[in-house]
Amino acid sequence: MDGWMNETITSFSEKAAVVWDDQGYLSDKELFDRLWRLAGETGLCRVGIPEAYGGVGGGGPEISETMRLLTLETGNLGLPLALMISQMVAHFMVGALGSDAQKASWLPRMAEGQFPTAFAVSEPKVGAHPKKLSTLAEKVPEGWHLTGEKAYISNGPLAGLLIVVAVVGEHHGKKEFSAFLMDGETTGLDRSKAMALPFFKPSLHGNIRFEKVTLDSGAVLGCPGAAYTELVLPFRRYEDAMMMGCVTGALRFVLTRLGASHAAPDDAVCETLGALASHIAALELVARESARLTEDPSIEAADQCTALLLHFRAVAGICRDLVASLAEAGLSLDDRSRSVMEDLKASAGIAANIAKAKQVKLGRKMAYERDD
Repeated sequence: MDGWMNETITSFSEKAAVVWDDQGYLSDKELFDRLWRLAGETGLCRVGIPEAYGGVGGGGPEISETMRLLTLETGNLGLPLALMISQMVAHFMVGALGSDAQKASWLPRMAEGQFPTAFAVSEPKVGAHPKKLSTLAEKVPEGWHLTGEKAYISNGPLAGLLIVVAVVGEHHGKKEFSAFLMDGETTGLDRSKAMALPFFKPSLHGNIRFEKVTLDSGAVLGCPGAAYTELVLPFRRYEDAMMMGCVTGALRFVLTRLGASHAAPDDAVCETLGALASHIAALELVARESARLTEDPSIEAADQCTALLLHFRAVAGICRDLVASLAEAGLSLDDRSRSVMEDLKASAGIAANIAKAKQVKLGRKMAYERDD
């Protein structure tokens, strides 16, 4: 697998250099289209998908490492983010929960990189809070009718496959959710609300409206009514773990270029550079362990992932501060490194409130254990 990763990413990077040279003349959509097509042609979309369906196998650790190497090689977080989401959908959702027919229908096309995929949970103004989600799936003779709107969907504008979470009922006052496999060409999809984010370029994000979209009865993914616990909650920790691969690749990309930007730095600068290097090396270990734990569904593994995530976010913040201090000391950032650091700052703000809530919950648990 290591040999495949290195060869594939090297091939992609060499061919993508021509595309990046043209980015000033391309829209975000055009740039993304060309890079995604190249990712499919070089085989990047095969990771995390079983060989029986055209993939190269592997799971969370291999997906994370592929994203790390891709970000390190390209100095870009946007495409790895888009690819990360697609491979997570392939491995953790369709591959893990799909029926034989669903796997046979979707996984070979995903392995070929025919299209990016998306996971649609969040909704306008309410995020992904289960009590407030309102996209509704109604049972009808021909299958299901979906009505509602999803927001902030990574890959949403171009996704050829969407996993859409919708309310299907209520039990003892709690909403029940199912996940639906939806072809991107399904009649009734409105993707007109694209979002022009100033970071993670050229990845694309946006809102999608569903107006009585008709799906057949075989579109339900996983256990009916259990999508929130079966997909949504686990996906958060999977996403956190996979994103660590992207972040560590980005930090090492900047570190490498910083180290070569000054001919003769003094001891103080070297000390700071050494601190940054040691933190990044430690974060790479945390990222690998977090990715390994995605293969373990136990509560203990989930708790360990939470602790590793909180530590990772804290140390990544220290790394950003060290990069800023090195830039002030004369190790100037080139344009590519500056763009990467801007993306890292933006990524730190994503789900910050969720991370804070997890930290408070962990602290409260410690306080109660102390009282006992």
